[in-house]
Amino acid sequence: MSLSMPYDQASILTALATYIVGAASPGLGNMAIASTSVQSGRISGFAVMFGVLAAGQTWALCAAAGLSSILLTMPSAMHLIGIVGGMYLVWLAFKTFKNKRTKNRMEFAPHAGKSSTAHHFRKGFFIQILNPKAVLGWILIISIGVRPESPAYTPIIIVLCCLILGMIIFSSYVMLFSLIGTRPLPLGSMSLFRYAEPIVYFLAGSWLVVDSLK
Repeated sequence: MSLSMPYDQASILTALATYIVGAASPGLGNMAIASTSVQSGRISGFAVMFGVLAAGQTWALCAAAGLSSILLTMPSAMHLIGIVGGMYLVWLAFKTFKNKRTKNRMEFAPHAGKSSTAHHFRKGFFIQILNPKAVLGWILIISIGVRPESPAYTPIIIVLCCLILGMIIFSSYVMLFSLIGTRPLPLGSMSLFRYAEPIVYFLAGSWLVVDSLK
């Protein structure tokens, strides 16, 4: 009796491992979830998380249906996504910086933000949906997990499993950083964390626009 793993199962597990690495690695989505959880509490953090997941699953379903691959044959479409996404990040950087300047506080406090849950959801959604790397990432995951001989339901299995894994990973971010937000931090650490977010948004957005215009 062979102990080797069936080829389809091995491909699916490899695809899921690829997703785990990508989801757990530092990125704009993770930073938005973490910073929101620290400054505005768990509810707002979960709102951003669900926005990121909703956008990710949108690209996942497009990749599973083969629609995302079409974008690769249309460089102008990918460039447009990159330009719009970069401009959104730059705008978000200035807006975030302006909001933080108006909150001259000595400590982090959960639920201190005035933004609505819907606002946080939209923030997470647009950060992820306008990220060209999300498109390429899902194309890679689906191409790894789905083979010509794979059953028709294989892409759906991968998408659903990744959704569960994403909820576990991002929920951990929310829980961890919301706990940090309940503890007073030194002024230097607080300021660094506050202003790191708009700086990262600005640099990432500027690079995305420049790179898309090449």
